[in-house]
Formats: sequence, structure tokens, C-alpha cells
Amino acid sequence: MLIKNIFMELRSRLRSCNVYITTGVDLNKNCNLKINIQSNCIILNYYNDSDSLKRSDSLSSIESLSDCYSEDESDDSSVIPIDEFCHIIPNSMSCLKIDKSTITFRILTEPKNGGNFYAEFLSTDNLGNCPKTNSMKINLQPDVDIKIICANCSNVISKDCVKFDRILELPTTNLDMSEWFCHGHGHGNSSQLVVLKPNKNDFLYRLTYFVVNNNLLSEKSNKFNGKRDIYHCNRCLAWLGLKNKDTVKLFNSEVKMQQDNIDSHIFLHNTQNAYDIIIDDFIYTIECMTKESNLGLQYSVICKIVLECSISSTDKQYLLIWIMDKELQVLRNNEEHIEGDKVILQSSFLTKILYKIELAMNEEVETWLSDPTVVSTDISRSMFCRGVEHLQLMSQKVPEAFRSANGYSISYLKV
Repeated sequence: MLIKNIFMELRSRLRSCNVYITTGVDLNKNCNLKINIQSNCIILNYYNDSDSLKRSDSLSSIESLSDCYSEDESDDSSVIPIDEFCHIIPNSMSCLKIDKSTITFRILTEPKNGGNFYAEFLSTDNLGNCPKTNSMKINLQPDVDIKIICANCSNVISKDCVKFDRILELPTTNLDMSEWFCHGHGHGNSSQLVVLKPNKNDFLYRLTYFVVNNNLLSEKSNKFNGKRDIYHCNRCLAWLGLKNKDTVKLFNSEVKMQQDNIDSHIFLHNTQNAYDIIIDDFIYTIECMTKESNLGLQYSVICKIVLECSISSTDKQYLLIWIMDKELQVLRNNEEHIEGDKVILQSSFLTKILYKIELAMNEEVETWLSDPTVVSTDISRSMFCRGVEHLQLMSQKVPEAFRSANGYSISYLKV
């Protein structure tokens, strides 16, 4: 089998397509490859002939060895139809790079619905071009007795049984309401931080965390974390959340609720993929923060997100995320179903991002946090670690040479 995996970034408005192909052979050895770019498909012919000419680098759409071989003489060939999604301009291939078992190049495209370089029919219905976002539901009802337990060791950190009178969603902290009005409202200094004081039996939530009064938590847990800013499990020392005076912010990935001797997470995600709760929380947080970056009176074209993880009272780690493309169309094959020499592509829309890990506060992090267009939020320690692993895994869809740019790593939110 010549082709193992295909990943194509199709940008219809730019009339271009980046193609990343992973093969099952080492192309650095004595072998020759012919790439034929046609208007409706891409054809790869592989010639394993060590006694003949070696493959030479070329930027043309058809390799120079086309004069030496015919397609019937190839040892293996693959056809990649693309006319379902766009039309290719023949002889438009550029930036050809062949390294080991990977082939990358760029081609120019034409729209399916007609038009030319100067005029094109554009559809106003773009609802189907948005990536499928995760949805979340609250697995908690008012006036129901539950216990809050550590997700790691099942240690009960709440009082024997707690019951919430109100379940309310917290507003975003990334929106200054004073920017919506041209006059003051007599609320004093708007720059002064508002201290949240929930009632004893209030359950206040936002994104994938919730805030409760520390009087609802057990005496052992509160005593153990009396002098700590980070709230830990008093049995296994697991990272659970953040403490702020009379309230505790607990994260969905770190704690569970126990109801009728059944353990479950408080927030549940409706996902078809087999992601675990930590990755689901991570993806959901970024998707929600991306939407929040567009709130307000001015639409922000650039979307930047800072995810903060508190390690101790003085140490924080930061994950800087720059959304490159919110609605990137991607064509890829089903790796488990490649029949014969024809590779069938499937289309989906993904979010492409740049990200960078900063283990401490520095000038770049300060610049991001001081920018009013940048949104930020706290995440749990496991979300930070597992989230970075997830982004590193998603970046493996493209060759290693294309996974970084200007000191940032390139990845996709979910593939």
C-alpha cells in the first residue's frame, strides 16, 4: 500500500490547498516517484528501481522521470480524487518537499460553482462550514443530596451530604460592562475587583469549574488547606482547585459527585469521540473562550487565549493559544478503509491554532494579558498537562517540519 494517510488543508477563498501525504515506503532510498496533478485528481506512481535514475528534487507538477517511465510500469500507484470538493489547476504544484516517507506540496484550486480569478459566486449559507463544537450539560439538580468526592481517590471532601438551593451560571470575567455605556452609573471605581460572595447553598458555575462556599466542605479538608491557596485532597494530595477567602473553585476534571452511591462528574459532554473528561473539558474551554473573544461592540478578527494553571501561591504556568483559522476545511482519508489504488477523501471543518507553553510569568505573557482583546481563564493542572499532550498528538497529522512557526507550535483543536 503506497498511501497510508492524507491530510489536506483546503482554503477556497485563497484558491490554494496544502497537501500532506504519508506513505508506507522510505522515499529517501533508491526509488523514484511521479506526481501527476490533474484537474480532478492527484496521481502518485512509485517506481522501486535502484539501478535506474534516483529521484531528483523538482517543483513541477510532474516529476522529471516521466520521460523515463510510463504509468503502466509503476510498482505501486494511488489515485486521489478531489473533484467533489474543488477543481485543481494543472501544473500549479509548488513547494514540493519529500522527506523519508512524507510528501508535501501546494496546489492552486478553482471553485466548483464556476467563476474565475476575477469573479466568483459566493454562497451566503456558511452554517455548515463551522466546526462541530462540544456541548455540555449539568448533571446536578437543586434540592438533591450529594457528596463531593476526589476524582482520584474517592475521598469525600464535602460534608456528609450537601444540598444546593440555587444553580447559577457565572458571567464572563473577560467583558468590562463599563465599555457598553458612554456614561457612568455611580458604581464607584470600575477598576476595583468585585468580590464574589455566594450564599452558603449556592452552586455557581462557569466553563468547567464551579464555585461553592467553603462551609459546605468537610472540616478535615478545610483544615488541611487552611494555609494553602491551592485546594488539595487531604488524602491523596491531588490538585482539586483554587481557594479564595470564603469560597473554593473546584474543577470538573478533579472532583466528582456521589448520588445514591453512584459516582459521576458534575458536567457531562455530548461527544461522539472516545475522549476522556479531561480532554473534553480542555476542548470545551477553548471553544467557549473563542466565542467570548467575539463578544462586545467590536468584532475581533484576532483571537488569542491565555490558559492559566496555578502550581502554588506564587507559581503559574501559561498556555498561550492563537487561533489561526476557526473554520479550516480539511480533507482526509479513512486510514482503515483504503481499497485498491483509489483513496476516498472526507471533508470536515477544524480549528487550527498556534500555541506556546510558558512555565513562568515573562514579558511575552505580560503583553498578552495586558492586551484587552486577549481572553483568559484558569484551568486545572490535569487539563494543562493532558491538554498539551492532546495538542501534540493532533499536530502529528502533518510532518514534523510543518509543526512550528516563529517559536510557536502548530496544531488542531480536534481532528
